[in-house]
Amino acid sequence: MKRALLLLFFLPALALAQTSEQITFQRTFLLRNVSGTAFNPGPNPHHVHLYAGDVWTSYVEGAAFLTHLTESGPAVRETANFSTNWIGMGSQRSLGARGLLLLRARGSFEPLTVPKEGYPQLVQFISAEGGGPLLDRMRAHDAVGELAADLAFRMSTASFIHLYAGAVGDPALGPVPYAQRASSEEFAEAPFSYDVAETAHEATRVLTGGIGGTMAVLEGGVFHHSVTTGRHGGVDDGPIDSWSGRLTLTPVQNLALQISHGALGDTKRKMTSASISYGTDHVSSSAIWTRRESDLTPVTLSSFAFELLLRATRSAFMARAERVDDRLSPNQQLFVNPRTHLTFGYLFDVLARGGYRAGLGVNLDYHNDFNTLPAYYGHKPQSIYLFARVRTEAMRR
Repeated sequence: MKRALLLLFFLPALALAQTSEQITFQRTFLLRNVSGTAFNPGPNPHHVHLYAGDVWTSYVEGAAFLTHLTESGPAVRETANFSTNWIGMGSQRSLGARGLLLLRARGSFEPLTVPKEGYPQLVQFISAEGGGPLLDRMRAHDAVGELAADLAFRMSTASFIHLYAGAVGDPALGPVPYAQRASSEEFAEAPFSYDVAETAHEATRVLTGGIGGTMAVLEGGVFHHSVTTGRHGGVDDGPIDSWSGRLTLTPVQNLALQISHGALGDTKRKMTSASISYGTDHVSSSAIWTRRESDLTPVTLSSFAFELLLRATRSAFMARAERVDDRLSPNQQLFVNPRTHLTFGYLFDVLARGGYRAGLGVNLDYHNDFNTLPAYYGHKPQSIYLFARVRTEAMRR
C-alpha cells in the first residue's frame, strides 16, 4: 500500500514531463476506452460511428456473427446455428475548461440468440463461478454489459484524474474483454481461457478511480462480482464484495502493458492478470497471462493465451493459442489438467462501405493433450465454425 501511494504521488510529475503528445479528452475517453477503463493500443482502438454535436459528441458501435458449427471427434457429433453479438454506445460533453462527462452503455442480444444451455464448443468448461456449470458449451453474454458514467478532470495537457461509476460495468482487472479486444474481435467464438481469465468483467456497483498521463494510468476500485446463470438475461446485483487495482503502461501509442490484481466475491478469490498488446491498422496481437483462485478446487488455476489478427484490405487472418488449466471430464468429475487449444481463422469482407463491414469467415479449433479421454472426445477433437459477420467501421458524421 505504501508503494502504491508513493507511485500515486509521483505519477503526475512523470506525466507533466511528457508533453510531446498531449492527451485530449476525446481520445482518452470517448475513442480510447473500450470497456470500463480498459483500452486497445494503436491508432484505431475501436470501430465507432462518431456523431459530433454542439455540446454532446456521441458514438455507436457493434458486431454480430451468424454461425454454423460442425464437430468431429466425439461419437455423438453436434451441429448448431446461433448468433453472438454486442452493441455499444456513448455520449460525452465538456464540463468547463478542464472537465468531461462520458455516459456509456453496452449490451448483447445473446440471451435470445444463444441457447439457454450455451452454444456448442468442444472441451470448453464454464464453472459455477463463471455462470455455469457448462461442459463442451459456452455461455451467452449478459444482456446488459455496461451502464456507466466517467467523470474526468484534466490537471494539465498531459495528465488527468477520473472517476468511473457503473450500475453495471467493467472493473479495473485484466485487459479488454475478448469480444471488444482488437486481437480477438473477429473470432466467432470465445477463448477457452474464458472461465479463468474473462469472468471478472461482469460486475455491478462498480466504482473506479484513476490518475494517468501519456505513458501510465494507475487505477483501483471496488465492485460486486456479478454471476448470472441460465439465459443470462438478468442482472445479478448485490453488495460490494470485490476490489481490484491496475497499472497500465503505454510507452508508445501502439503498445500497452497492464498488470492487475484483485479479490472476487465473498470468499475473496485472488486473481492476477498481466498482458501486453500491440496494435496498428493492420496488426493486432495480445499475450495474456491470468492466475485465479477457485472455490471448487484447491489448485490455483492459470491460463496463457496469445492472439494475432492480421488485416489486409478485405481479408483478415486470425490465430489464437492457449494453455489452460481445464477442469473437465465426461462424467462431470472435476480435475485440473493443463491443455493446449489452437484456433485458426480467415475472414473475407464482401462489403466494406458506408461505415459497415460485412464478411464471411471460418474458424477451426484444434485440441491437443487428449490421450486421457479418447473414448469420449476421440483422438483429435475439432470444431469448425462457418460464419457471416457484420460490424461497424470507424466513421465521423
